[in-house]
Amino acid sequence: MKYVHLFAVAVLLGCLVLAAGCVNSEDNGETPAVPTSPTETPAVLESVKILPDTPGVTYTLTAKKSTQEAGNIELTMKAVAARDLRNEGYNIRYTFFVYNTDAFEEGWSPSSYEEVVSSGIPYVTRIDKIYAGNERVINEMLPRSSSIKTFDADKPYVYGVVAVDVTV
Repeated sequence: MKYVHLFAVAVLLGCLVLAAGCVNSEDNGETPAVPTSPTETPAVLESVKILPDTPGVTYTLTAKKSTQEAGNIELTMKAVAARDLRNEGYNIRYTFFVYNTDAFEEGWSPSSYEEVVSSGIPYVTRIDKIYAGNERVINEMLPRSSSIKTFDADKPYVYGVVAVDVTV
């Protein structure tokens, strides 16, 4: 019986030595990092032009790549009107646009409906009315191309909206 305890202790010490060898291997137990190639994300800029000023209306605009065949970019605009906005509200013509930055000189951005149309960039126009205390959300799908220029969502691009008060 005396030798059984000695044998058990020897087996335990052997297991500890083997386990220590597994833990203290040459790579210190660290998993080597898998090299990854950096993915290039297009630089996206937002451009919101409000002409003439519509006092009391705040705009936010966001864009995402579309999963639909019709277009590359889906724009979502949120317009929030203050409570003290004039009672009859505003009729606003929204012209949503998108273009690749390499198609124009640096810093170019359309500032009117006419400039958007004449530039040949993809755009969509919509007229909507906003009243005091309203919150309006407008989603627009921009086409991949216009009659003159095409748009590539994998290249750096600018998206925006020109909002014009067309109330008569």
